[in-house]
Amino acid sequence: MRNRSSVCAGAHRIAGPPARRFARLTGSLALLACVAAGGAAHAGPKDFMIFTPGLGGDADQAKPYIDRFGQFLDKQLGWPAGSAKGTFYSSRKEALAGMAPQKPGFGVMEASLYLELRAAHKAEVLAQVDSEELNSPRLHVVVKNPAYKSLADLAGKKLWTTLADSPKYLGNVVLDGKGPAETRFSLKQIGIYSKGVRAVLRGEADATLVNDQQLEAAKKMEGGAELRTIYDSPPLPALVVVALDGELPAAEAQKLGRTLLSMCTAPPGSEICKEMHIRRFVPKDMAALSAAQKLFEHP
Repeated sequence: MRNRSSVCAGAHRIAGPPARRFARLTGSLALLACVAAGGAAHAGPKDFMIFTPGLGGDADQAKPYIDRFGQFLDKQLGWPAGSAKGTFYSSRKEALAGMAPQKPGFGVMEASLYLELRAAHKAEVLAQVDSEELNSPRLHVVVKNPAYKSLADLAGKKLWTTLADSPKYLGNVVLDGKGPAETRFSLKQIGIYSKGVRAVLRGEADATLVNDQQLEAAKKMEGGAELRTIYDSPPLPALVVVALDGELPAAEAQKLGRTLLSMCTAPPGSEICKEMHIRRFVPKDMAALSAAQKLFEHP
């Protein structure tokens, strides 16, 4: 298990001074999932994992949000107090390494990991997350060098991204599917998008990936007016909530899905959703997920 005192680094989104950034993001679902408690080798079937690369904050700061979210689930689902405990993973490698010993019953994760786990871990989508801050419905490849006009121009060049450790998803789903990302580009994994933007502005990286919000923020950075988009991704799936490996009984998994779908509609759930910056949990979008799966599995 990851050390609970470690920093929760996870998925994307807002730049700014650390205090302001944390104030906006610690309510997010990713930070809810930092490890709240428990050190057993096998997490119970009601425990969960979170994988959302790109956010900042630490477990101590996140604990109040974790407790409220877990207590809400326990009460609404009729689980014994303290049943729902979460483990946060900041990288694909950590997530894959942690799943075997932990055996979580469910998880909230990026589509990149879901598509990788779908078959091997019987990942069944229960719901998805509607959140402006946590989701990237579209990603853009951004450069500064005027010589780069297309992805082909970046062959062998330095591409810094939070998706570098998911090269199959990056190459097949986010980019043009014209070959594995790790063989076409020189990839570097980063924790937050702003690191990639600053690297491009300084000339340390040739390109980086940002979503719509991040692109708007990047252009306001010093020198940001020189940034250009040379590629836009197809529509990308939102974060998914999935049952894993049948650890959580089917009836409990379906009840969990229904509970999340109604969580943001009335207090106290709506208050928790508001502080998490989540609009709501929504039914799974099978069209978007199927389209991404088809691209992901393309040889």
